[in-house]
Amino acid sequence: MLVISCRLLAAKEIVFWHAFEGFLYDKFAEIVEDFNHQSKAYHVTLEFQGSYIDTYKKGVQAFEQGKAPHILQVYEVATQTMMLSPEMFVPVDDLMRRYFKKFDPDVYIDAVRDFYSTADGKMFSLPWNASTGILFYNKKAFEEAGLDPNKPPKTWPEMESAGVKLVGAGYKGFVTAWPAAYHLEHICAWNNLPFATKENGFRGLDARLDFNGPYQVRHIAKLTDWQKRGIFQYLGRFTEKPEAAFTEGRAAILLQGANRFPMLKKASSHPIGVGFLPYWPDIPGAPYRLNIGGSSFWAISGFDEDVYRGIAQFFNYLSQVEPQAYWHQQTGYLPITEATYYLSKKKGFYEKNPAAEVAVLEVINGKITPNTKGIRLGNYPIIRDKIIDYLEKAFSGELSAKEALDRAIQEGNEVLSQFEKEHLKK
Repeated sequence: MLVISCRLLAAKEIVFWHAFEGFLYDKFAEIVEDFNHQSKAYHVTLEFQGSYIDTYKKGVQAFEQGKAPHILQVYEVATQTMMLSPEMFVPVDDLMRRYFKKFDPDVYIDAVRDFYSTADGKMFSLPWNASTGILFYNKKAFEEAGLDPNKPPKTWPEMESAGVKLVGAGYKGFVTAWPAAYHLEHICAWNNLPFATKENGFRGLDARLDFNGPYQVRHIAKLTDWQKRGIFQYLGRFTEKPEAAFTEGRAAILLQGANRFPMLKKASSHPIGVGFLPYWPDIPGAPYRLNIGGSSFWAISGFDEDVYRGIAQFFNYLSQVEPQAYWHQQTGYLPITEATYYLSKKKGFYEKNPAAEVAVLEVINGKITPNTKGIRLGNYPIIRDKIIDYLEKAFSGELSAKEALDRAIQEGNEVLSQFEKEHLKK
């Protein structure tokens, strides 16, 4: 009888498939363990599934097989595909209002709430590890080049001028992670330029790519020219080589996510400064609001009421200031609520961690337009790879900037057209 009673009192398990590993897993696991300790009725079990892509693909396959987890972490580029699979999830807005009558989506920062919501404002998933790009620079290199180590370049012309001096001092000017993100997605949002029609996909499946305007072409052409002059060095589409060039002191400036600051600081022997991403000063009103990357948490459908009550309690806990502040301050990811930002500022966190505040200000201070919300397109992981393929052809001189962007749009739109046809059949 004692064994039966213990089983009856056991907390109900909530299975959560995720892509966190290393330091990020350790910090998130601490937060989850705190929830488990406080909760009498529920226990969240974390199960690592590999990369963002692997986790998403396994989650979809498991759902189709009737073996899905209760919660699935989905990276931002797959958001549109998830939203168009309503049979697969319970919208967070519905879930939270069912169990928390005072649920208010307006407590979340606009940039993160908007990206994971429908055009009419209904939240579909819970934002969590949201990030955006900033500028890191080597203060020692700036001093050696005769630049002010406390004044990073604010505009692209200033980047060019600084790059000339840095090259003269023996450095590569700047490197970048994720070229499609930093030199098209961010460029478009920060400068209020279109990336795709239908408000970058937010307003319809018939959206098509639209990033080959004169400003975008000029930017890619400038990168190609700067590479020839050593001001810019393209080191691949991932993060390892650009970050190594910066931390080892070969490149003086790195464009990368603010959440990478702890790692960069640990790996570098030189002092690191931070600044906002550069903008083009001849574009009226620039800079605007920067778009976000990262991932969100989705409540998967097909379970009983008790499971959803537990998920709602867990999501409510994650949205509270204390766990939010811990995650934000430990990892450098954006806070998902304004209250978390103001608490962190009140306690002096940003005085010692300016990179974290630069990222927050990029997404809360800028002007909001249809071009600043982010990219919500079907099969965007495939499209992004095609974009990078053609950016590399521009950087190598195989194609002009205009030719490269035109070809990327042509092939990307073929993917979008096929995606639209497939979903209209459903």
